[in-house]
Amino acid sequence: MWILCYTEDMCDKDAYIQKLEQENAELRKRLDEQAKRIEELDRLVKQNSKNSSRPPSSDFGQNSPTSNSDPKPKRKRKPGAQKGHKPNLKQLVPKEHVTKFENLVAEQCTCGCTDLETCEDPPLRFQTFDLPPIIPTIIEYVQHYRRCKRCGEYVYQPLPDHIKRNVFGPGVLAIVGVMTGMLNTSKRKAVEVINEVFHVPMSLGGLSNCEARISDAMASAYDDLKDYVQSQDTAHADESGWPRGNRLKGWLWAMCCATAAFFMIHTNRTQQAARELLGHFSGILHSDRWSGYNIYNHVRQICWAHLKRDFKSISEAKGELGRIGSELLELEAYIFREYHRARDGTIQWKTFQSRMVGLGSEVERLLQQGGEHNGPLAGKCREILKHREHLWTFVSCPDVSPTNNAAEQIVRQAVLWRKMSFGTQSHRGARYVERMLSVCATCRLQGRSIIDYIRQACHAHINNQPAPTLRPQ
Repeated sequence: MWILCYTEDMCDKDAYIQKLEQENAELRKRLDEQAKRIEELDRLVKQNSKNSSRPPSSDFGQNSPTSNSDPKPKRKRKPGAQKGHKPNLKQLVPKEHVTKFENLVAEQCTCGCTDLETCEDPPLRFQTFDLPPIIPTIIEYVQHYRRCKRCGEYVYQPLPDHIKRNVFGPGVLAIVGVMTGMLNTSKRKAVEVINEVFHVPMSLGGLSNCEARISDAMASAYDDLKDYVQSQDTAHADESGWPRGNRLKGWLWAMCCATAAFFMIHTNRTQQAARELLGHFSGILHSDRWSGYNIYNHVRQICWAHLKRDFKSISEAKGELGRIGSELLELEAYIFREYHRARDGTIQWKTFQSRMVGLGSEVERLLQQGGEHNGPLAGKCREILKHREHLWTFVSCPDVSPTNNAAEQIVRQAVLWRKMSFGTQSHRGARYVERMLSVCATCRLQGRSIIDYIRQACHAHINNQPAPTLRPQ
């Protein structure tokens, strides 16, 4: 009887121990999953503009790359221009542009003598600037009635179509374009400035109609500009989010070269949208690693500014992967130092190319090692290696930049517009945005006056003529 009870007790204990071991294994598994989850969340929390694709405006608090528990000591430099600063003196306007001359003739010397004689030395010149009250040019068309002697009907001369459709002239349209398209002013503030400063009566609806007319005036020049950029030997492409009406997600795409740029608002961030952006372009394309550009079968250059942020993110990992990221970051800094030396002529380009043979192999070797680990950062290493043929185009082509900074700088103006307007609400508004951004960016690249071009384009549209070309002259 005792042996039976002992055996039953032992069976119960073995089952209980087995149950505890099973629970312990489950708890350990759950603990490992939570540790990985915490590590991933910690990595996401530490993301900023230096180690991810987040914009600098998202950096704040402890997450900012410039935040430091030990703040730097304040420099004792005084505000204003520093010693050795090249003065920026005001340039005098040519005499033919001066509105009025005031001649000041000395009548007495500082010693008190009044017997003064003329000198051959040129006089001193000093100019002041002011703006008179702006008075718009108002043309009133008076349509006189005439009565027919035969039937007695009253008739009047109808307004021409171009007058009936154009309450506001090219000058007013140019101001609207500058206010809403170049300065990113809100529509209400733009209407207030136009009413108060320029004394032109305009409503919000009238401002929207003016934007539509400006967009129509620049349609042909925009299409020609798009064809010009797509025909260049090298170009930069980038994209950014662009909200549409009813909380719909949209995307703003940009493509630029050294002298021109154009924008395109699309509903998607897909390969089809990238195909529409690139069109018939067959040159060297600078871009990031977004999969939408994988349709491009010609020469590409992957942006190394993005790679630097990725290497920074990998270097912040723990263990062996963090060591690999630190070495990649050091190699990136050395590669850029050598590239800048070759670009500036300090070393010959052939010397730079020979040094890059070993450096490129070392970068790919480290990426291969990093890809053997687990986790999203290791996946980033493997993803970079998929584009290895597009990493070193700048080494073989001296005219190719290793970064895509040109496109990112062009897109920055669009991002500021998006932050002020929260996107667009209609198809007509989207066309206005992409055309105005294209005109403003292209005029800046070419050093042309934006307001003058808008005025010329609107004047040509009113007279049923094509807009001036945006191609560089």
